[in-house]
Amino acid sequence: MAGETVLAVDDREDSLKFLREYVLEPNGYKMIEARNGADALEIILSQKIDLIISDLVMPRMGGLELLESLREKGLDTPAILMTFHGSEGTAVRAFRLGARDYIIKPFAIDEMLGAIDRALTESRLRHERDHLTQTVLRVNQQLENRVQELRFLYGIGRSVTSLQALEPILNRIVEAAVYLTGAEEGSIMLVDEASGELYLRAARNLGEKNAKASRLKIQDSIAGQVVRTGRPVMIGGMNQDDSFKVVTGYFVKALLNVPLKVTDRVIGVLAVNNQRKVQAFGERHLNLLMALADYASIAIENARLYARLSSTANQAEQSSRELEKAVKSQTSQLQQVNQQLLRAEKAAALGYMAAGVAKEINVPINSILQNLREVSQQNLDPKEQLRLVTRAEQEALRCQEIIQNLLDFSGQRNYRPKQTNLNDVVERAWSKYSQENNLNPNVKFMRGFDPHLPHVMVDPQQMEQALFYLIRRAYEAMPQGGALRIISRTVGSQVQLIVSDTGQGIAPEDMRHIFDPFYESNHHTYGLDLSITYAVIGRHSGQIEVESEPDQGTTFTIHLPRQAQS
Repeated sequence: MAGETVLAVDDREDSLKFLREYVLEPNGYKMIEARNGADALEIILSQKIDLIISDLVMPRMGGLELLESLREKGLDTPAILMTFHGSEGTAVRAFRLGARDYIIKPFAIDEMLGAIDRALTESRLRHERDHLTQTVLRVNQQLENRVQELRFLYGIGRSVTSLQALEPILNRIVEAAVYLTGAEEGSIMLVDEASGELYLRAARNLGEKNAKASRLKIQDSIAGQVVRTGRPVMIGGMNQDDSFKVVTGYFVKALLNVPLKVTDRVIGVLAVNNQRKVQAFGERHLNLLMALADYASIAIENARLYARLSSTANQAEQSSRELEKAVKSQTSQLQQVNQQLLRAEKAAALGYMAAGVAKEINVPINSILQNLREVSQQNLDPKEQLRLVTRAEQEALRCQEIIQNLLDFSGQRNYRPKQTNLNDVVERAWSKYSQENNLNPNVKFMRGFDPHLPHVMVDPQQMEQALFYLIRRAYEAMPQGGALRIISRTVGSQVQLIVSDTGQGIAPEDMRHIFDPFYESNHHTYGLDLSITYAVIGRHSGQIEVESEPDQGTTFTIHLPRQAQS
C-alpha cells in the first residue's frame, strides 16, 4: 500500500536525494526531509508521519537520540536507522528503542524497499483492522436502522389487525410514511369508481385548504399517472428550482407516490411530499413506502389481511438474516487481521530474543574456535596445548550454562514444589556462590532471618537459582567492597525475602528494563540472570520489587504467598 508519508532524516544532501529520486517517490511514497533529529522531532509532533528513515550520526540530535525522544513522548512511529559504521551494540540498542530495521550504508534500492515494506507491515495491518472495524460498525448501524424500521413496519401490521375501523388504520399508515421517509407531508388518495377521480382519504400536515381541494382527475395529475401505469413516481428534490403541482395552486419541491394495489388493480395512491425543503427521496424510502402501501391495501381489502402481513414479516426476517451474515463475515475478517498482528508481534519478540542469544553465545564460541586453531599448530608446547584445551572446555561449559539459563527462563525445567524453609534456600545459594567464586574480603555478608519463618510451597532448586543470581549481582555491584544483607520475614499472608547491597546502584532510566532479557544500556549489560529470577518468582505466584539509587545501593524484595499454587 503505497502513498504513506516518509520522513527522511540525514545531514547529507546526496543521501536525501538518493532516497527521494530512487527509493521513495518512484514507489509512490510521499517524502518529507529533515537535516537533523531535532528538526525531525518537530515535524513528527506537528503532522502525521507513517515511517522515519534516519541517519545514525547527525548534528544537534542523532538517530538514537531521536528514537529516545519519541519513546519519552509515547510515540511509536516505525523507524529505520542507517549508518556507514555500525556495530552489534548499536543495532541492539536501536532495536530496543523501537527501530524496525538497521541498514548499513551504502545500501541497494531493493534492500531499502524491503526494509520499508517490513517496517510498515504492522501499521498497514492496523489500518486494515481499523478499516474493517469501521465497516463492521457501519454495517451494525445499518442493521440497527433496518431492524428499527422493520419493527416499525411490524408494529403497523399489528395495528392493522387490532383496529377495526378503516379510517384510524389509514391515518396510522400516513403517519408512518411521513416518519420513515422524513417527509413534510403525507396522504392516501383512493379511486372513486363512480367518478373515476382520486379523492383524499387520509392526510398529515397537508393543511385544511389543500385537504378540501384534493380531488384529482386521473388523466392530468402525477397521482393519476401512478394509477394508470401501476408504477411509483419519485421526482424532485435536486435543486431549489424544482416545482411540481400536486393540486391546483399547490406545488412541492419533491414527491414520492406509490400505488395501492389489490392483485393487479390499482385502488389508490400513497404519497409523501417535501413542500419547502429541497430534499429528494431515495430507493430506501421507495421500498418503505411500498411496504406501507401494501398495509393500506390490506386494510382496505380485509380479505387479504393475514396473507399480506405474513409476506411482509418473511421479507423482514430475510433482510435481518442477510444483514446478520454480513456482520459475521466482517467480524471474521477483523479477527483474522488481529491474528496477523499477533503473529507479527510474536515474530518481532522472537527476533529480539534471537539477537540477544546470538550475541551472548558468539563470544565463547569464537574463543573455542580460536583455542582449537592454536592447538592445531605444530610444535606447540604440551603445557600450552593443555592450557588452550582447558580454556576451550571452560568456554564450552559457559555455552552450556547459557543454554541452561535459557531453559530456566522459558520454564522448560520440571517444576517440583514442596514445603520449603526459605532460610535454608538462602544458605544453599550463598554456599554455592562462595564455593564457585573468590569472595571479595571487603564485602560483608549479613543475615537477618526470622527463626520462625513459615514454610512455603516452592521448587527449592529453582528458588535457590533465583537467589544465587541476586547474590551474584550484588557482589558484582560492589567491586570496592560493601555490605550484602538478606532478610526473611512474615508480613500478613506473605513471606518476604529482602536482598540489599550498598553497591553502585541502578541508573533510573534502566530500572524498568532490568528484567528484560539481554537488556543493554550505557551503564550496564544485563544477561538472563534477572530475567530468570523474575520468571521463577512469577512461576511461584509471587512478585519481585526493586528499589535503587546510583552509588547508594539496590534492594530486591520478593513476595511469596504462604501456600503458593503450582
